[in-house]
Amino acid sequence: MTPPPTADTDGHESHSRRAFLATTASLGLASLSGCVYGSGIGAVDTGSNSTNSTNSTGGMPSGFDPTKYTDQFKHRVNIAKKGADNTGKQEVDDVLDRVIDDDTLVYFPPGRYKLNTNHRHVGLRNLGIIGQNAVLTHGRVDAIEGFDVTEGEYHGPAQHFKIGVPDTPHKGRFVFGGFSVDWRGKNEGMQILNHHTAGKSMIQNIRQVGMHSLGCQGPFRLNPATENAFIRARNIDIRHGGLTYQKTINTRDTYDGGPYAGRSWATSGITMHPRTQGKLRLERVICGGWPDNGIYVIGGHPGTGDGTVEVINCISGNSQASNIRIGGKNSKIIGCKVIIDQSFGNEFYDEQRPIRLDDGSCTIKNTQIVQKKPTGWSITVQHAVQKAMIENVSITIYDMPMKALVVDDAASNVTVRNLQVQTPGWQATENMLLRGSGDVMEDITVDGKPV
Repeated sequence: MTPPPTADTDGHESHSRRAFLATTASLGLASLSGCVYGSGIGAVDTGSNSTNSTNSTGGMPSGFDPTKYTDQFKHRVNIAKKGADNTGKQEVDDVLDRVIDDDTLVYFPPGRYKLNTNHRHVGLRNLGIIGQNAVLTHGRVDAIEGFDVTEGEYHGPAQHFKIGVPDTPHKGRFVFGGFSVDWRGKNEGMQILNHHTAGKSMIQNIRQVGMHSLGCQGPFRLNPATENAFIRARNIDIRHGGLTYQKTINTRDTYDGGPYAGRSWATSGITMHPRTQGKLRLERVICGGWPDNGIYVIGGHPGTGDGTVEVINCISGNSQASNIRIGGKNSKIIGCKVIIDQSFGNEFYDEQRPIRLDDGSCTIKNTQIVQKKPTGWSITVQHAVQKAMIENVSITIYDMPMKALVVDDAASNVTVRNLQVQTPGWQATENMLLRGSGDVMEDITVDGKPV
């Protein structure tokens, strides 16, 4: 299999940011599907899982310059020099198990690296796992039940790296990234990173090529577990999404009944943890087409966690049940774009809400929602929200009636300011678009007219 084309390594922060913002600004209605699925700024045919597809992310880097981090770790290991095969033909698990340790930077030079089991490390301090345009693959999967592979060349949890656990989080520094994950074959897709930390983490420059088609956990669970913990994740491209488990070989059980029966629970793009206490910041993430939420980052649950999340300059689209879903203490969605341009019918992806605020204190600012094929309310403010600011938000809903803003009666201290709603293809009224109300409602327009 030919490796996907490499991108430039992460250079100056300003250049990377300009490239992403230019890509975001250039997205018009003609390239909505390209934004999320590749026909515009990428070129993977995710519907066919073609092994001949390639991926070009329009400036999204997939390298990680190791020289920037060598002085932060006592030990530095090039796994190719330790005997790891960089052609993708032989597994590299034994080498990884030998070299991952405290105060160690593990470096994957350019090449392809096959993992046939997961790598779980608890109790370490200061660790880096980085690639320089390195491609991660996994061995053949013949059967999978839930989140565990039961037959095939690969064995064990369908997960590449688990660094820390909720009760024993990683300590000190953690650096991870510089990888493409190649899932263009049949029955492919793992959780890339499950990370719980009490320290400071940088996760950067990772892209998915092909669709996640094993019905297991989605690519990332990121948990700043303690009050002073901080995870910054940026330049992550998971636009090609995943299949609901019913369309895979996964024989998992799920909820037995109720409104979530049949849901592909945990097949989300990025998730957190119910007991999150620290801060997660996501920047320049492209996320699309996940069957159990796209960017699902809530700063804990009330009474168990009061962490903070920031979703900045991200693009998300076509995920069930919500595309960006946040909560927590002083959490934010700023400068984002949510696009719904594919309808999956009522079988599995029956509702794709653009943005949902779950609890705590939240802000949505300078954000655009485009529903070309609307299937869910544009913005939902749930009952557990204690304070919310929705400011400078544009919502466009095409061709059919759909709520633009729903505020639960129990939500408190909600301010809505400068909300612009456009309804091309149908004539909307205030009652058709709004359910409930903020405590402050200022500068609300529908098709250019104040309401």
